[in-house]
Amino acid sequence: MHRLVAAAPAAALLLAAACASGTGAPAAGSSPAAAAASASPTARAGAQALTQDACRALRAADVQAALGVQVSQLPMTSPPPGGGPDSSLVSGCTYASTTAASAGASLYLFRDMPIDYFATVPGAQRLPGVGDAAFVQGTMLVGRKGHVTFQLTVVSGADQAALAQQLGTLGRAVAGRL
Repeated sequence: MHRLVAAAPAAALLLAAACASGTGAPAAGSSPAAAAASASPTARAGAQALTQDACRALRAADVQAALGVQVSQLPMTSPPPGGGPDSSLVSGCTYASTTAASAGASLYLFRDMPIDYFATVPGAQRLPGVGDAAFVQGTMLVGRKGHVTFQLTVVSGADQAALAQQLGTLGRAVAGRL
């Protein structure tokens, strides 16, 4: 039986909303879906279906090595509500534990979204050596490489220091394949 990771389409849309405005912060009173839908024309020029790129950028073997559990790779083939063709979300992939362990990861790829906003988020810290820029906060890493912004979320029983190391290892793997 698969134990699914709490993959975060809502968090992905929140990231899209936070980054869709020029400053990276969502407009006051706007919903994440509304902010994502108002992204630039460049961000809206994407295809109707999501690509499989996230599953290529992060492989199940990467997640297994970093977390120490067997996982299945589950590509996102259609966007979540509010993440359709008007969104900058282009790809998503979830990695769910194949055992009873509550562990796994999720990766979302976005097009042309700034992440400088995260430098001002309480608790977020820069993570050097991951793509062009990256920030870690709790169980999430937000990074950018070229025109691709990625959000990586890890679920594991690791302490905060080990979790940061897992995020860094997986973030470098993603950035290296983008």
